[in-house]
Amino acid sequence: MHRHDMTWIRVLFVLLAAAGIGNASITAAWKIPVENVAPSFADTPPLAKPPRESAFFQAGDKLWDLSKVLKWRVPDDSNREGQGDPFADTGDGQIEVDWKGEWIVWNSRSGMIVACGAWHDLLVAEQVLGCDELPNVIRTRIEVKEAGKSRSLSLVSRIGQKASLEMDDLRAEVEASSSEDHEVIDSPFNVSWPAGDNRGRWSVRTAVSSRAGSRHRIACQGAGDQRWELVVSMERELLDGTPLNGYRWVETAGGLKPWPSSGVRAEPLRKQLDENRWLGVYPTIPGFASHLLKRARREDSADLDPSQELAEWTRSPLVNIREGLADQGCFVSPKGGGFVGLDPLTSTAFVVTDKMKQDQVAETFSGFDDWEPKPPIWIETNPESGGWGLASRSGETAEIRRDSGNLADNLLFRSEATQAGDGVTIDFGYSLDLVASGAKIGKLEANTTLTKDKPQVIGSGTSPDGKEVKVVVTASDSRE
Repeated sequence: MHRHDMTWIRVLFVLLAAAGIGNASITAAWKIPVENVAPSFADTPPLAKPPRESAFFQAGDKLWDLSKVLKWRVPDDSNREGQGDPFADTGDGQIEVDWKGEWIVWNSRSGMIVACGAWHDLLVAEQVLGCDELPNVIRTRIEVKEAGKSRSLSLVSRIGQKASLEMDDLRAEVEASSSEDHEVIDSPFNVSWPAGDNRGRWSVRTAVSSRAGSRHRIACQGAGDQRWELVVSMERELLDGTPLNGYRWVETAGGLKPWPSSGVRAEPLRKQLDENRWLGVYPTIPGFASHLLKRARREDSADLDPSQELAEWTRSPLVNIREGLADQGCFVSPKGGGFVGLDPLTSTAFVVTDKMKQDQVAETFSGFDDWEPKPPIWIETNPESGGWGLASRSGETAEIRRDSGNLADNLLFRSEATQAGDGVTIDFGYSLDLVASGAKIGKLEANTTLTKDKPQVIGSGTSPDGKEVKVVVTASDSRE
């Protein structure tokens, strides 16, 4: 079986696993403060019973109907840039919307607003609830593992602003920023702590970009009981500590699932359905999917019911994104069975059209496919030469230092690794102190070229005890 066939099968299984909402209405929930959007919700008594059975409800829950207390107003897009009279009085720039969902309630136990309706109804409700503008922060967690013990810090900061914290003699400074779609977080790190052997103080200076919520080992040194590791993670959170990628949920046949902002990471799929029509399945980047969904909620159109010939790939109702795709210069006509829908749960688009138009559709989606952040480059040496390890962004300098009042105890590993366009070749410049039993036994400085995941001997010599020491370095993707 060809590799692309296997990719199609993986996409199929992922999509089927995510399916199961069915072709009826959808129930979703948002964990946001009700006081922000419906401060007078408690002026009326709670409901006598839930509007219907749902996994979002438990026996004894107190539920309040919000359908009549929410302000069903959204920004007026009729005066978007380049349209309408720029001198017209637009008031507060809001217009009333006729929400056609089935129900929307507040659950005091879970702290969630729960709504039921078509995808379009839920997208409008989400806009009315102000989810597009929820204030959020970045939480950075830093952990030092050393001699079987662990010490950690957790810093909360606004995007693009410096934050620092010192506790138990562990110090950290960060300046975290985020991509527009919240998927990628980037920060420089300056971290320091006392050396476990009382030989001064370790410090790490580097910068990494990573997917929100992922953990990365960004530095290490030593071997055995003398080894330490520095691990970091960065996450976008709402002000109450709820992770940004976990504040909204949807009910499926398999239970409650996060309504993710990230899509399925797989290759597009294409299959011929009949003589004139082709199916394209496009896992879509979070930013583009969000743009298409926001565009779709401006159109008062019903959800799409996938045709029987799409049942192999999806059974879920889809949002009509025809206009959003047309905005990108790619109009798919509904004539002849043309179909353009997006599953908000998986950020996956399904397009049925002729072969020529499918080529254009594929080109449109491919223009937005550079969404997976390149992991930091991890450079590590063998234990016999010091067991150094350091992660950094491509083309940037990073370093590990041990500074002490005793010059003999000072240690340094400075690295600058640049990844070539082939993703495999890495230019590596370095200054490396060779270490045995915590003490410096030599120094190596040079520039070389590495191949990812292939250990390479960059030097060798005789140590003070007469043994030969080989310096082996390996470049790879950073991971915990």
